[in-house]
This record gives sequence, structure tokens and C-alpha cells, in this order.
Amino acid sequence: MAADDRAHTHESYAFACLSCGFAWEQEFAIEHITDLGGQPAVRYLVDGRPVPSPLTHPSCPNCGGHRVRVLKAGTVAAVLPPEGPEEEPPLG
Repeated sequence: MAADDRAHTHESYAFACLSCGFAWEQEFAIEHITDLGGQPAVRYLVDGRPVPSPLTHPSCPNCGGHRVRVLKAGTVAAVLPPEGPEEEPPLG
């Protein structure tokens, strides 16, 4: 398939790291292509560079952890505490 014939779409996802609490959003260009075996395939791009699918094994840019929850775009604010991390009450 010629580069000009490739179908492109754009999708955004929100992410929250369950290890360090970092949350972020990222937009992806999605290119629908045909692989060398003639099968349909999808390629994800960020700033024109191919990247792994954000839906399979994402990693946190803050801590490198892989315990990452993928959320609907625009939901990062919903997973962040309003005033920073909650403090635990003192023991005893």
C-alpha cells in the first residue's frame, strides 16, 4: 500500500500509573496498513515516529513502570487528587 493510500485517524488516551501515581494524556496518529503477508495491520505514531500500541503493555514516562491504566481521553483530572496526594492519618 502506498504511503498516500494509507488511512489515518487520530485517537487520544489518558493514562494513570498505578505504581507512582503519574497521569498523562497522549494523542496518537493511527495508520491502517496492509502487512507483508497481505493482512490488515495498525501502526501507532507519535510525532510521526512509530510507537508500540498504547493498549498493549504501556509504560510510565515518569517511573518506567508497567502498571498503567488506560482511560478515556480527558479523564486525567478525574484520577488526580484535587490537592495532591492524600495524607494518611498518624498511627496510634
